[in-house]
Amino acid sequence: MPLFGPPDVAKLVAKGDLEGLIGAVSYRTDWRIRQSAVEAFCRIGDPRVVEPLTRCLKDDVSSVQRVAAVALGNIGDSRAAVPLIAALKSRAADVRAASAEALGQIGDPRAVGALTVALADDSWTVRLAATQALGRLGDPAAVSALGGAMADRDSNVRRTACDALVAMGAASLPPLLAALADEDPGLRRMAAEALGRVRDAKAVRPLISALKDPDAGVREVAAHSLGDIPDARALGPLLISLKDRGNDLLRQNAAEALRKMGDVRAVDALVAALGDTNMHVREKAAEALGQIGDKRAIEPLRAIANDVYASVRKVVEAALEILDPKPKPEPVVRRRLKQPVEPEAGAVEPEAGAVEPEAGAVEPDAGAEIEPDAGE
Repeated sequence: MPLFGPPDVAKLVAKGDLEGLIGAVSYRTDWRIRQSAVEAFCRIGDPRVVEPLTRCLKDDVSSVQRVAAVALGNIGDSRAAVPLIAALKSRAADVRAASAEALGQIGDPRAVGALTVALADDSWTVRLAATQALGRLGDPAAVSALGGAMADRDSNVRRTACDALVAMGAASLPPLLAALADEDPGLRRMAAEALGRVRDAKAVRPLISALKDPDAGVREVAAHSLGDIPDARALGPLLISLKDRGNDLLRQNAAEALRKMGDVRAVDALVAALGDTNMHVREKAAEALGQIGDKRAIEPLRAIANDVYASVRKVVEAALEILDPKPKPEPVVRRRLKQPVEPEAGAVEPEAGAVEPEAGAVEPDAGAEIEPDAGE
């Protein structure tokens, strides 16, 4: 090949010369040519290039290794899993991150153990990629490690670990419940929010307990999550939260949760909340009363129909429309009568033989209302 100069990657791509591109990734004289050829493989996505790409994971230039990992992830062939697992030990953080991401795309369960180890990597980008990959794999074996990642020092990793656990459903309850009891209020808030998304009844009692958490944010999120897991056990505690005058958002979330529960036993407390000092609480209470559908709420709703805030008035109006719909008036059908038009100067007179109105026919009065014919 040196006799003819370096490979022209652009020409090889244009000709669709796959063999020529495979030769180019082995061109030792110039790493940029190797990288260009690997980038071309990213776009081609042909499984026949898996083996040469895995060799590129050991290239002496880290950028070539990284692009090779990206290409292998795009192709998604499980033959690349073991070489990519080995690449998780690369000295370059961007190569480790790209390899972790590629393993998530390939979805080979053999990667779970190595990705779990990568959750302790010094680089937050590697930890994030490993967390995302484990989330995509969805293997219950990673639940405990992902629970630990919820306490990561990087917020992106924490949030991604939380999302990964939620995607695993009920299997994620042990680490999430443990996090709900953690000393870090931020972690407790995240766990309370995640438990609402998992929607498992086993989380109801712990979330009820969280309504008494010393951190206001935890209480607020717990009330919101209880609305996502409608359970009669939460009714009493939510009614208490609805009366917490020191926390507007808690009252608002409690009213919203009661709306989702739809329990008629909440009507009296929600009627009282129509007089709340916070407009959002009044909105949520009115919306909940409309949805529950108890006629006892009609008069209290009418009493605040002229609330100073338009958004409250709108919600009250909608609730009353549900509880006490106004009868719709019968439609009045009118026929538009044509007024006689004077002929313009020069207008053509009607032709001979035109039909004149019958003798004795009664012309209607202008503007007269005509009752609709039967069937109209």
